[in-house]
Amino acid sequence: MSETPCDPLFDKREKLVLRLMPYVQKHGFSTLKMDEAAKYMDISKATMYKYFASKDEIAECIIDKFARFVSNQMLSEAPPTLSPEPLSRPSAEELKFYNESFAQAFKLTIKLSFYLTDALLQDLNATYPDLSVKLAQAVELCKSKLADYFDSGIALGVFFPINTRIYLTQVDLVFRKLSDPKWLMLHNLTLKQALMDFYKTMKHQVFYEKWMDEDDSAIDLYFDNLIARMRAYD
Repeated sequence: MSETPCDPLFDKREKLVLRLMPYVQKHGFSTLKMDEAAKYMDISKATMYKYFASKDEIAECIIDKFARFVSNQMLSEAPPTLSPEPLSRPSAEELKFYNESFAQAFKLTIKLSFYLTDALLQDLNATYPDLSVKLAQAVELCKSKLADYFDSGIALGVFFPINTRIYLTQVDLVFRKLSDPKWLMLHNLTLKQALMDFYKTMKHQVFYEKWMDEDDSAIDLYFDNLIARMRAYD
């Protein structure tokens, strides 16, 4: 991609592909027609060709935006490594700090799963393998920082000695399953209930009991906002 953030066309192209992202997240690129792309961008096909010469160029622009979003904004949301050595009897401030940082890590993990859908990743790997690698590299940076966070909690004795990569994979896979309306109906669950139960399960899986705070009010509000965004995509 030749343009940069200083390019006159950059901002316009960014705005146009943002309108197309929900479609790509649900369907991928392989079935996308240029007529459909123009429709979702809310511009004429002739105008669209002023900004994008082909579907390949649209795909490159979208994945470039995804990769920058993950490696810049989302990476900055990852909690820092934990230090210093905690007290033998946790204070209220320590409990709040460790549990808020865990919530921050959990939010980021499911945020990756929310934006990078199975439909997008599978289709991208088959249709544009080079772009798939580029996106995977950005995601790996984010997951490495999350792994460093959990490893530091293990070293301090706040977290159980879990395999952090298995934990991150577990959260990703379970979140994708919980997002399936048919699965929720089968088990008579609402999405909010399923997410809250899953979050509490992960806390019990990760924390030594004395370091765990039962106050989940902050994550409760986050799930409300997440579900609203998910419904907006339907």
